[in-house]
Amino acid sequence: MLPEQGDILWTFCTILFTVFALYAFINVVSLSRERDDVNTKFWGGIFGAFLLVMFLEAAHMFSLNQQEQLAFFFGKMVLTIFLLLLTWGIFFKSTEIENQSPPIIRAFFWWTTISVLLAGYTNWLPQQRSDPPPKATAFVGEVTMEEYAEMGRVIIFGTEQIAGQKAIGKGQCPLCHTFEAGNNIGRCPNLFGVGERGFTRVKEDRYLNEPVKVGELEPKSGIVKGAPDQIPEEYRREGAGGHDSMTAEDYIRESVMCPSCYVVKGFGKAGDKVSPMPVITKPPISLSPIEVNAVIAYLQSYNEPGDYSKVTVPLPSADEGPTETAEDEGDAPIFVTGAEPIGEMINTLGCPLCHTIPGIEGAEGELGPKLHEKVNAPKRIKDPRYKGKAKNTKEYVRESILNPNAYIVMNEEENELFPEGLMPQDFKNKLSVDAIDKLVDFISQTEG
Repeated sequence: MLPEQGDILWTFCTILFTVFALYAFINVVSLSRERDDVNTKFWGGIFGAFLLVMFLEAAHMFSLNQQEQLAFFFGKMVLTIFLLLLTWGIFFKSTEIENQSPPIIRAFFWWTTISVLLAGYTNWLPQQRSDPPPKATAFVGEVTMEEYAEMGRVIIFGTEQIAGQKAIGKGQCPLCHTFEAGNNIGRCPNLFGVGERGFTRVKEDRYLNEPVKVGELEPKSGIVKGAPDQIPEEYRREGAGGHDSMTAEDYIRESVMCPSCYVVKGFGKAGDKVSPMPVITKPPISLSPIEVNAVIAYLQSYNEPGDYSKVTVPLPSADEGPTETAEDEGDAPIFVTGAEPIGEMINTLGCPLCHTIPGIEGAEGELGPKLHEKVNAPKRIKDPRYKGKAKNTKEYVRESILNPNAYIVMNEEENELFPEGLMPQDFKNKLSVDAIDKLVDFISQTEG
């Protein structure tokens, strides 16, 4: 629970306390009316006042955030309920009807103690949060190289990594790449040191000839390999020349815009001829030229924090526009309502990053199974490994979206299961009911 939000536990306790005050008021009035020697108006007025105070405190609690609720609960509400219980006990004692006191008084004391201790303990534990990246206030012409590299870090990782959770930003890089020295267990190459080794890699025989030769057009990306001067103008490095003058920056730029121009050995398909990485300058990632340069700045500098002497990309100039996206874009959580066209829905959710999806332009992802569910889903339901609850194609597709780990598909090309946990587990928080239905209807009809 985040400090900016209300805490359901405190709200629940508040409601129960108010209901308890109502019960106490009814109990006291009822007992007072049964005895002629008890002043009903006096005692009814006292417990009516307690009920009113509890109601007002409960209403106020709903307007507070978690941190304020915590202080208000222990500062005001616990004191009020303690005085209520004390006064209730005085009522029974003064009217000499202790034997008629309900067991709920003793039970409520016990419940209150346990609830307060539990609530205090859970709020004492470190609270996890996963905020969107804070909106920067710097604009072009004002950013430093440190700020520019930090922008690249946010594009790659999003927010700070929390409690061992994988942090993933707009670029989606950590889904497959590792970044720490010696950590080579990713699905794609470790990017530690890539800011320097690209300079030597472009001179290797394998780079010169595989999977396409230097000077040839790579069809999927539309990029000519080893020709920095032929990259689309908006992404092109100023002063870029041919292959003989390629720098490490040129290698990184080509890698993100044309992943299959060169495939690191052991990390490709079809005998390391095809990269599973999407072109990140195209949908659904669609990094802008400023964002691509920010990523390069981060990759060139993160090996040695604080040292930006090896960064070769220039800071953005004033005529390139702001370094931030439009207001609210990128800060708001992803949510699909179902009113969007199906292609827009799928791109917003990032499905083409990993899946090949017939009928969706550019959806040629290689990291996850091909979505040919009209044919595949019935077969998977019959698979002895399948432990889900689906009985038909639509139920299987819905289950795969909302509970991806219910069944892990076999990667026939590699003769191994696709990695568990690679697909996001929180689509239920990103899709309305209409959006889920629309997505299920579409994917259920996809076939090769």
